[in-house]
Amino acid sequence: MAPIEVFFGVIVFVFALIGLARGFLKELGVTTVMMAILFFLSRFERFLDAGLMRALSIGGGQLSSPQNIEVVKCYFFIFVIIGAAFISYQGETLAFGGEPPRGTQGILLGLLTGALNGYLIAGSIWFYMDKFHYPLTWLGFSADKLSPLARNLVAFLPISFLGQPILFGQSLLLYLTVFLIVARVVR
Repeated sequence: MAPIEVFFGVIVFVFALIGLARGFLKELGVTTVMMAILFFLSRFERFLDAGLMRALSIGGGQLSSPQNIEVVKCYFFIFVIIGAAFISYQGETLAFGGEPPRGTQGILLGLLTGALNGYLIAGSIWFYMDKFHYPLTWLGFSADKLSPLARNLVAFLPISFLGQPILFGQSLLLYLTVFLIVARVVR
């Protein structure tokens, strides 16, 4: 398996191509949904984590071992992110109104917003894999096999990077989410 940073880069590149095909205005709708779900996860993760722990302790048995708990938590958060991405891309999507830009500007904006969505989706999955110490061994990634570049990139993954408090103790995720929702409503 390729190093995780290469895998991450390929996924971002694929999403950039999807952004090119779908267009800038549709991709902004996906960005809005992903920013909202990441804000939700950053704020309520401890409650979701506690609820998962409670549910796993009630179930007992094999699931209550520490290693299995990490796997279940990782799967849960990855499922939430992939589910939000799937819903935001599938069917009737949240698209910004207006006339899409033409020519080079439209191509660049489509590529950039698609790459941003890839960063938000793949980066969040990587964040949770790192947080739970890479419990999904079938993917071939582990903390001890990370390159120095991958270790440095962990600090720039969406939830850790955009979740930093910047103004009035609130995160950049909140401000960007509110901005995108207001931009959608005003449009």
